[in-house]
Amino acid sequence: MYYESTRNKKIKKNFSEVLLSGLADDGGLFLPKKWPKVSKRELVKFKKMSYQQIAFHISKKFIGNEIKDNDLKKIIIKSFKNFSRKDIAPCKNLNNNKWLLELFHGPTLAFKDYALQIVGNLFEFILKREKKKITIIGATSGDTGSAAIDACKNKSTMELFIFHPYNKVSNIQRRLMTTVNASNINNIAIKGNFDDCQKVVKKLFVDNDLKTIFNFSAINSINWARILFQIVYYFYSVSKINLNNKKFNFSVPSGNFGNVYSGYIAKKIGLPIDKLIIATNENDVLSTFTNSGYIKLKPVKQTISPSMDIQLPSNLERFIYDLFKRNNSLVTDQLDRLYKNKKIMVNKSYIKQIQNHFKSSKITQKKTLLVIKEFFLKNKIIIDPHTAVGVAAEEKFGIKNKPSIYISTAHPAKFPETLSKVIKKKIILPKKYKSLLKSKENYKIINLNYNKIKDYLIEKSSFVKNV
Repeated sequence: MYYESTRNKKIKKNFSEVLLSGLADDGGLFLPKKWPKVSKRELVKFKKMSYQQIAFHISKKFIGNEIKDNDLKKIIIKSFKNFSRKDIAPCKNLNNNKWLLELFHGPTLAFKDYALQIVGNLFEFILKREKKKITIIGATSGDTGSAAIDACKNKSTMELFIFHPYNKVSNIQRRLMTTVNASNINNIAIKGNFDDCQKVVKKLFVDNDLKTIFNFSAINSINWARILFQIVYYFYSVSKINLNNKKFNFSVPSGNFGNVYSGYIAKKIGLPIDKLIIATNENDVLSTFTNSGYIKLKPVKQTISPSMDIQLPSNLERFIYDLFKRNNSLVTDQLDRLYKNKKIMVNKSYIKQIQNHFKSSKITQKKTLLVIKEFFLKNKIIIDPHTAVGVAAEEKFGIKNKPSIYISTAHPAKFPETLSKVIKKKIILPKKYKSLLKSKENYKIINLNYNKIKDYLIEKSSFVKNV
């Protein structure tokens, strides 16, 4: 299996190279040159497989023979040892053709664990094999940071710099990052929003000065391996629902477009999906794009669903590349226009193609709170604000003739202040996390100044080659 860049299809990289580099040298995102397929016969076999077994079969199609089967199986099994549920991703039947897929049973209580635990162990395996060390840089809007830190902490082959927007993540989200005591972990709070953090990461990647002294890699969903291992839970959830020959809808809380894009790939390679519902909060660039083909960059609004407070979703570039039939020059031309003019409009002929796969709706904070309350009263289940956005978006479309799966992206205990006010019930952290509220935090606050951030990286890094 070989990969190319969204900005240069002549690039030819194998999976290991894509994993370790994260972002292409031209600033583009990696995608497979050809899409593998999952047959109907394989889908039937998945019904009897565990989450780990399905993860092996799906990932094998994208990794090929670069990693021996036994080694890949060991990596996957190791990656799920610290999950609190043996079934890894329980799918609760809510009746009326609706299910809730719980993706918060990993070590940092969010869906990011489902890919990042494997990615961290893959990094370690390949780096040891190739006798290399890397510096991983990533931006987080709330959950990626803690999941990445847990996956990479205390690994001698890597160091990690995670940027989060200062005072724009929940208290628990921040503490899951900043209370980790590991010498290879660096937490930086940037005085800006998530998009600012993401821009810094992308700029660091293409900085010629830094290329000579760092081996950079990414752990955000700009890294293809993140997308790959998120595909798994789409296949797993459908395999565990006993409905033959039915097409499913998935409602996905969406910020950086990585989670819902993984669903798009699942559909592309063979999973029976009808529509992927892109659920956005009041930062509505994805719903605007889906419904009108229009992207206009606006200031980010801080909301009660902070992981979705994004106005420039990185993974949209991957979908646009597909939409433009892998035309590199058209992709780069549109991106240049977007960065220059803060807006683009795709040709109307593309809107129908977008809507063949996606529906999208913007959900207000008022509606989000109402759905949290109603869902609790009806189902006796507490959902976090992001999941509530997904539930509200699906309900808005009133889809009744096809089964729908709500993707529950985070444990409600990560947002106790918001939820306790709504349902009038104390939100309790699982026992193993109680010390979070008392543990000492360690992070650096830096103004949104690229040169200061760059200097801090050089100063703190243990892996600088030469300065």
